[in-house]
Amino acid sequence: MLRWSRTAPLDTHLANVTSHSAFLVLGAARTLEFLAEERTLLSEVFPGGMVEETYVVDLLVVSKPSGTGPSSRRV
Repeated sequence: MLRWSRTAPLDTHLANVTSHSAFLVLGAARTLEFLAEERTLLSEVFPGGMVEETYVVDLLVVSKPSGTGPSSRRV
């Protein structure tokens, strides 16, 4: 697992959040209600308008054995 964070403007953060498919089923009215509530809450926690987003992600690394792939073929 890899932990990383970034700082983003509040509007960017809210746009990213509502890009998730769960908001498709909420409908426009409920999404607008959520955005208003979230903006109020986040403005209290991040009064400067910049939100710190922290993520924990799985990092998978795959190595390809040498001698494979297009560059190793002989003509």
